[in-house]
Order: sequence, then structure tokens, then C-alpha cells
Amino acid sequence: MSNKSLQQVYMKQIFSISACLLLATAAFAQPKVVEKAIVKVKTEIIFPENFSGGGPGGGGGDRVGAGGGGDMGGFTMPREMETNTTMYYTPNFMRVESLTDFGNNIVITDRVNKKTTTLIEAMGRKTGFESTDADAEVQRARMDSMRNLRRDSLSALGISFKENKPELIYSEETKKVSGFVCKKVTIKTLGQNGQVSENIIWYNPDFKISPKSTAASANPGGFGGGRSGGMSMMGGTIPGLDLINGFPMEYEMVRGNGFKMHMTVLKIQPDAQIDDKTFEVPKGFDIKPMGQGGDMMRTIFRNGRASEN
Repeated sequence: MSNKSLQQVYMKQIFSISACLLLATAAFAQPKVVEKAIVKVKTEIIFPENFSGGGPGGGGGDRVGAGGGGDMGGFTMPREMETNTTMYYTPNFMRVESLTDFGNNIVITDRVNKKTTTLIEAMGRKTGFESTDADAEVQRARMDSMRNLRRDSLSALGISFKENKPELIYSEETKKVSGFVCKKVTIKTLGQNGQVSENIIWYNPDFKISPKSTAASANPGGFGGGRSGGMSMMGGTIPGLDLINGFPMEYEMVRGNGFKMHMTVLKIQPDAQIDDKTFEVPKGFDIKPMGQGGDMMRTIFRNGRASEN
């Protein structure tokens, strides 16, 4: 074999090896993990006609208000609502600000002192409540006990209860969201009723926020809190959102009862410089212990209703 032929063989082998390495690198590419970020989000919600103020499925309020909105202690919730939210993530703190026509809400998670402060500005009043990690553990234990009781009740009726992990199906389909080229992932979840639900998420594959920056300290039931922290705000009730290999930028969730939620990230700043003063609790709020939060909210709505009359 001539030297020229040998060179051609070697070049083909080199190109083949290089191509394999590139494919392997692409297959195992991982997004950059950032610990600090500022995220601005718009969430549009349409509530079911029978919504009663207790959440997406209703059932939490005193009665159904006029026009199909929820009635919370005499205050009628609208059928549609838009929320603009800004989230600040750092390893030691997290701040979630949400602005709506109904009122403003700020949740500040302090992981150093293991507490969360929820501030509510509505009906002309500035109130809030504070919870600790110990409060959160008590509430979580209570919720776990209720879930176990429900499972036992279903088992007694011969109905099996099975935890189903969400299935993530990745696609190379792309879409631009707020200037970022995002990829598509479908999350499939098997419900207790045996029905499979699918949610399409558009995510940025270049980075994701560190779990220690998104994890909540306390406030298990608060806005932006919970076991999945900031991800619960981003994903509503979509299981598996925190498992995505990137950062979720847009999704829509629809339920059979008419509930619909569309979330879009308007702006995101990875590796943002965030001053610790951002996480200081502002003055002027009447802050109570967590246990008085329910009474505080009922007082706000009663006073708001009285001012309308």
C-alpha cells in the first residue's frame, strides 16, 4: 500500500474517532449548575367555574362567589388571574415576589437562621407570618400522617395505592423563549385514577439552578416554598419538574375540571450579583407566628368585604 493510501486510511480513522467523541460529548453534556440567579416569570391562570378559593381544584372556600370565582371569607376571587413573579436565588437565601391585581406577596427564605417569612399586602393592609424549620417539620409530619391514613383507607376498600415516578421524554425540537433557544421535554405521569397526564416543558439546556439554592427552608405550604422550594412555584403541581436536565422556561398545565395555567420566564440572569440586603424583611408589616396565619388572612378578607359595603 502506498504512503498516500495509508494517509487516507489514517485520516478516515481520525475523522471517525473524532465524530464518535463529539457524539459522546453531546450525549453526556450536562448543564452548568449556577448557585445565584434572578428569574422573572409571568403566570396566567384560569380557574374552574366551581373554584372556591381552596386551590386549583377548589373546595377550600366558604362558598362559590358570583361569576364562578372563589369566595374567600366573603371576597370573590376572579375567574382569571395574572401573576408577575421575581425570584432571587442564592445558596443561603431565596426571595419570591409576586404581584397580582388581588394583592402582593413576598416570601423570604433564610436558610442560615432556618426560617421563612411570608409577607402579604392586600386590602390596604401589610401583614405577614413567620415559620421555622421546626414548624415545617410538624406540618410535614401531619401531612404525611394524613396521606398514610388515606392509603390505609383505600387499601381497606381493596384499592391499591402506588407511587408512580414521572417519565421524562426528551426531544431535539427547539423553540425560542425570551431570547433563549430551548428544548422540549414531555413529562408523563400516571395518576391514582389510572389516567396518564402529559405536560410539555420548554427548558434551557445550558444551565440549571443548584438544588441548594431552590430548596425551601420552612414554609411548607407557602408560595414558593414546599419540599421542592422555588421549583414548586415554577411548576405548580407538575411532578418531575426538578428532574429536568436544564431550567424550565415555559409550560402549560391543563386539568379536566377547567383549571389552566401557563407559565413563561420573561427574563433570567444566571450568576447574578445579588446583595444580601435583598433578603432583609422590609419594615411596616405586622408579622405573626405561623399558627396565626389563617386567622390573619380571614381578618384581611372580612375587613376587605366590610370596606366594600
